Amino acid sequence: MTPETPQTPETPQTPETPETSETSAKSPIKVLLDCRMLTWSGVGRYSAGLARALARRDDVELVLAQSRGQEPAVPGDESIQVITAVGSPFTIGGMRELGRIAREVPNDVTHCLHWPTPSPAPHPFVITLHDITPLAVPGVMPSRLNREIYKWMNRRAVKLADAIITPSEHTKRDLHHYMPKSRGKVTVMPYAADDFAKAHREPLTGVLERIASGPYIFSMGSTKTHKDLPALLQAFAKLASTHPDLLLLLAGTAEREYASSVLDGDAAAERVYFTGAIDDGTLRTLYTHAVAFVFPSLYEGFGLPPLEAMSLGTPVICSSAASLPEVVHDAAILVPAGDVNGFAREIARVLDDAELRADLAERGHARALQLTWDMTAEQTVAVYRKVLGLPAEG
Repeated sequence: MTPETPQTPETPQTPETPETSETSAKSPIKVLLDCRMLTWSGVGRYSAGLARALARRDDVELVLAQSRGQEPAVPGDESIQVITAVGSPFTIGGMRELGRIAREVPNDVTHCLHWPTPSPAPHPFVITLHDITPLAVPGVMPSRLNREIYKWMNRRAVKLADAIITPSEHTKRDLHHYMPKSRGKVTVMPYAADDFAKAHREPLTGVLERIASGPYIFSMGSTKTHKDLPALLQAFAKLASTHPDLLLLLAGTAEREYASSVLDGDAAAERVYFTGAIDDGTLRTLYTHAVAFVFPSLYEGFGLPPLEAMSLGTPVICSSAASLPEVVHDAAILVPAGDVNGFAREIARVLDDAELRADLAERGHARALQLTWDMTAEQTVAVYRKVLGLPAEG
């Protein structure tokens, strides 16, 4: 759906001072949290993780805006008010609907968890910008019209926001480069996977159970340009003859013919399987039983999948591009983005060295334990307090 012609963005208002604000240093901060993209992969993980961690705090009172038909972001907590939004977040109508909700529902801070923003913008207003991939990576968004709309909406968000949250220093630098008005507004706080690791892991059934009974490496199956899945497929083909029992499982719905087209008919394509749509229980199980998780992405604002894999004790090999070194630290093997031979060499090394696998599993798990959603929530509340003019918590 093509949005209406963008109107001139509103001028930011000055947040209320502590003397005029209804929020005091002791009363809970009332937060309208925009969770309309809860079913998305990365944004949805962030929305759920942050909402549940904020709900555990006694200094925050949440109101959640969620799209029609979604499961509650914080299941089982009937004290949290949920407002149903019917419009797409990516349309002018959706922006106006969120603006109306922000006006009608009493709150101290409105926090949008992705670049779609309310119109008019309420204040104080906080936004999380995960990445700016369509601007930084050519070919990700081929339509010029869509790129211009994307650019306008992000620039509007940056201009109007009283504070901006990003998941990595890399995204902060990109924002400063592409949108200089973000300078002075950005706070970096990493995401987490502790909720994912603690959840129940379900047994595999059916076709996946038969496939995963042998050794396999695992990855995400997105065919988007910046994910660089062809590099992994080509690296796998180089390993196929020396590791005849090895399979490549890809979480995604792409057709199996995709691998054949990338590998130009190489027989290794017959050992590549896309899982189709899977639930989180199946995803956790696939991570857990993989010999290694490989993530060749060219660009990530954060990169949750490697952290999810590490939280479950799976050895990780990923590209050294963008924010990924910030996420994995020294707990994964880093390969230059696009280096097919490098990926093939490091995958083979992990496959053939049990001690290396054990070391990567231990270091990865320790790294994942350093990042929790409760920590992210604490840092987020500090941003709320700042835009409200409240003193920092001691």
